[in-house]
Amino acid sequence: MKKILALILLSFGLYSCDDGDISVTSFDLENSNLTLCEIDGKIVLWAVNNGDVFESMSLELKDNRLNNSLAQAILTLDVSDEPIEINLSGNDNRLVYRIYDAEVTGREYFCQGVPPGSPRVLEEYISAGGVVRITTNFNDLALDADADGDGLTNAEEGYDPEGGNHLDSDGDGIPDYLDIDDDNDNVPTRREINASGDDPTVDGYLDTDEDGIPNYLDPDDDGDDVLTRHEVSETNIQRAIDENNDAFLDPNLTAEVDGLPNYLNANVSSPVFEHNLQLDHHITRSYRSTIQIINFNLIRQDGSGEDIRFDSYTLGRLDISNIPFEQFTNLQQGEEDDEDEDETNTED
Repeated sequence: MKKILALILLSFGLYSCDDGDISVTSFDLENSNLTLCEIDGKIVLWAVNNGDVFESMSLELKDNRLNNSLAQAILTLDVSDEPIEINLSGNDNRLVYRIYDAEVTGREYFCQGVPPGSPRVLEEYISAGGVVRITTNFNDLALDADADGDGLTNAEEGYDPEGGNHLDSDGDGIPDYLDIDDDNDNVPTRREINASGDDPTVDGYLDTDEDGIPNYLDPDDDGDDVLTRHEVSETNIQRAIDENNDAFLDPNLTAEVDGLPNYLNANVSSPVFEHNLQLDHHITRSYRSTIQIINFNLIRQDGSGEDIRFDSYTLGRLDISNIPFEQFTNLQQGEEDDEDEDETNTED
């Protein structure tokens, strides 16, 4: 942290008052990559700088709009257009800036009920007033990202960042960029895009029946007029139902002739069993929460009355990956709604 005359750095928009003398304080913690933990019922976000000065900024929050299950270490799953705003007041919601006499390890320091005796705090500032603004978005929407983890980028799967007119090849209500089975044939897209050996391909993707439609978008992969999803045995479908295990929906499990499962062999179309069961379409996603603090003061805690004021300070962002994301196809959602209605009628 550097302190110099206000006349030189007033343009930073950050100043402090101490008995009439004005100095400027410049923090090296803005736009940090934040870390999160829970302590004493509060969420704590922090950033540390162990460069020229050993310093930290920590934000303590207690608000029922934030995630109440920190097993996933995520601040919030609220990706609505309206940010969460929390007033800084009291001990539950406050911002703390500290300078230390030695390097500080964030998790050891901030995630314990009693902070360690070392490093020693040389200066401490605590917020007085102000508002925390938390804006959360999905962090897997870049065109070259792969939101559903199926091996195809969002751009390749028809993600539309401007108009939201995303491609939904199988019309199941889940856009391809979030759909693990783009053609609804119960063979995951990730497995269907891989071409091997001398198999014919379209743009590098497997196309078993050479009809110009790659397998991952083709509901009849071998062109035998039997849907891939139906080239299964009734026994396996019954097991999928009885054991609640959609692994048995996989057409790969049904018969092999010439080393091929039925759904890839145009010369074999038996056994066949028609059904409407679909794979579990739940995936995991990545989130980014940006934390901005507006119209607040930091009060030095040594009794000097030093008061550092900010109009706006972007503390940083919290990036979290592999968070479960529940989604249903139109058919599955209809079944869920029917079950909920049945349960409601039973309770009545």
